[in-house]
Amino acid sequence: MRDSFDRTIDYLRISLTDRCNLRCRYCMPAGGVRKFSHEDILRFEEIERVIRICRELGFTKFRFTGGEPLLRRGAMDFLEKLPPGDWYLTTNLAVENLDLDRLNRLPLAGLNVSCDSLRPDRYRWITRRGDLGVFLRNLEGVRSENLKINAVVMKGFNEDEIEDFIDFGERHRATVRFIEMMDFGTGGPGFASLAEIRDGLVAGGVIEPTGRHIRNSVSYYHDLRGRRGKVGFITPVSRHFCPDCRKIRLKANGEIKLCVFSRENFNLRDLLRSEADDRVIGNWLAGLVARKPFRPEGPRTRETMAEIGG
Repeated sequence: MRDSFDRTIDYLRISLTDRCNLRCRYCMPAGGVRKFSHEDILRFEEIERVIRICRELGFTKFRFTGGEPLLRRGAMDFLEKLPPGDWYLTTNLAVENLDLDRLNRLPLAGLNVSCDSLRPDRYRWITRRGDLGVFLRNLEGVRSENLKINAVVMKGFNEDEIEDFIDFGERHRATVRFIEMMDFGTGGPGFASLAEIRDGLVAGGVIEPTGRHIRNSVSYYHDLRGRRGKVGFITPVSRHFCPDCRKIRLKANGEIKLCVFSRENFNLRDLLRSEADDRVIGNWLAGLVARKPFRPEGPRTRETMAEIGG
């Protein structure tokens, strides 16, 4: 599918739940967010229908997020039944007693795990309740051929851990991706520009000076110098990737969001529950994609990242 700016739109991010066991300072306020009602959350059968329709429309990449997706009851059952395809999962990997054998058997093309500090005191502070030990124990048991570790970089908080993360990723055969913090009004540490950090890594001989994009990814990758592997930089603030945006989002409550910053949402849930013809749903989605803005327009959303779905 193409939007009105001739961008290919073939990537759908699907939030399975707005629930999360952490309270990361840049993601939600200390008291959490008002949770969606049980009736408003899409049932797994409805998500399966959306996926089927989107695949017929030409969508090829699907990522499951939260909240924390693995907290939703039945999430593993749902993920295990996925047909062959480009399925990806983003998790904080901080869930106690996680069934890692089952996780490793899921038909996923890639697994992204979130961790913003390798120091226990900092990890607990930024998550307000997390235990780094749980994350590390779970990570040791993960067996993914396409493992990425996402770290949000924040000024005055974890800028001094950049090379620690790179070494950590290399030890775990994972690609580390550094992400600029987006302001969704939840407070937290200050913004840190990844351009300066990237320049410092180039000057220090840690990464190669020339980077590259990989299809259907917003990350800009640089190879490690003298070592195998690469490092990714995701810069939604200092270097917008709007011209290359290929995604839309499906929130846990069945609302479609065309742009992460937009205040406008579109209610797919009620249409799913009132319309039996998949073709009608497909035409509605196609018309919606045509309305996708080139860049953020109008008032910014007041939703937190937890509500949006990452």
